[in-house]
Amino acid sequence: MNIRFAALTLLLPLLAVSAAAAQPPVLPGRLLYQKNCQRCHGPNGKAGLNGAHDLTKSNLNAFGRTYLVTNGMGKMPAFGKTLTPEQVQQVVAYSLTLR
Repeated sequence: MNIRFAALTLLLPLLAVSAAAAQPPVLPGRLLYQKNCQRCHGPNGKAGLNGAHDLTKSNLNAFGRTYLVTNGMGKMPAFGKTLTPEQVQQVVAYSLTLR
């Protein structure tokens, strides 16, 4: 019985690490997107509220999206003074995953 307990004690931390590793990584821009973009673009980028474009159908590459997030256009506000350049890149990278 002591051998089983010892083996279980050794395996439990490994199982916990395996379970944590199985979770998909949270992209840094996801939380920023949820806070700043989701209200118009929606959680999946398709909402189109307030004239927002469907991000899943956008032809814009990272450069174009960076420009729009930084400077805004039309009804989309500029986030260049709200977000750091690194945060803008994180939001852009996340938005490119919405396909």
